[in-house]
Amino acid sequence: MLTLATMPIFTVILSRIILREKQTGRVYLSLVPIVGGVAIATLTELSFNFIGLISALASTVAFSLQTIYSKKVLCDTGLHHLRLLFILGRLALIMFLPVWIIYDLKSLIVESLSVNSISYNVLGLLLLDGILNWLQNIVAFSVMSIVTPLTYAVANASKRIFVIAVTLFILGNPVTGLNIFGMTLAITGVFCYNKAKYDQRQEQKKITLLPVYTELSNGSATLQGNGWSSDKHRLLAV
Repeated sequence: MLTLATMPIFTVILSRIILREKQTGRVYLSLVPIVGGVAIATLTELSFNFIGLISALASTVAFSLQTIYSKKVLCDTGLHHLRLLFILGRLALIMFLPVWIIYDLKSLIVESLSVNSISYNVLGLLLLDGILNWLQNIVAFSVMSIVTPLTYAVANASKRIFVIAVTLFILGNPVTGLNIFGMTLAITGVFCYNKAKYDQRQEQKKITLLPVYTELSNGSATLQGNGWSSDKHRLLAV
């Protein structure tokens, strides 16, 4: 979960490279408390393994790339987000079904024939987990179709705070001051990010509303924007 907190960092870098998206300095700064807060909140559950760390970082980068290219497909093709989810799910089934048959199906058959077979309670939990994961993907792609990849990454990082809070109550993990500080810092960072993005949108609106003064080849000038035109010394309503 610690590496998943870095997803906004990877997303903002990859969005700048792939989508040419530029953010304001305040947006970049607002990512610091989000990433730092999630990282601090998960320090009590930290267990280091080099191979695990590399795998988690690779998974985070892949997830960021999936978010960026899914958003790009939605924007370029106009495809419905649930249709895209269906296509990706079908491709994933075709790609990984042989792997599941080779590795997992054999183990399930052997365990089901043994004395210590899987209980109905475990099967029920697996079914519930599958349903919840399906619903989570529907919500994720619905959100992705509305917001930018960076905003989605921030929302995904914020979701970790909720997951940590739930595990603290359900699993009975001890709540430390470090957990509370990290969650508070991350929530504060989310508010700062929302404010920075709002200010960025307002600035973009002002730029599009400002008139553009263009010099023509014959020496006259045209003022464009807000429905007005200018011919050197006068303004005429278009």
